Amino acid sequence: KVDALVVTRGEHGSEIHTGGKRIDIPCVPVEKVVDPTGCGDAFRAGMMHGLSRGYDWETTGRIASLMGAIKIIHQGGQNHAPSLAEIEERFEQAFGYRF
Repeated sequence: KVDALVVTRGEHGSEIHTGGKRIDIPCVPVEKVVDPTGCGDAFRAGMMHGLSRGYDWETTGRIASLMGAIKIIHQGGQNHAPSLAEIEERFEQAFGYRF
């Protein structure tokens, strides 16, 4: 039994299937793709952050998308360390609201 199924589609965003509906999550645009290594892990970290704090699926998916975008502009799998304030600011810029 699952509450949701998440389908990632790289630069085409992702989909969350839950409660009989499909939620489309947009990809966060970046200026330059540097290294995709670790983007899936960053995406999952964003999902875990949202789920552990009880955010809705739309917000959780958008946090995940943002974390993948932050990762992809850095070389190496774990060479990015944004602060929560930076993540919140970039989230608001990308999606027009704060989580």
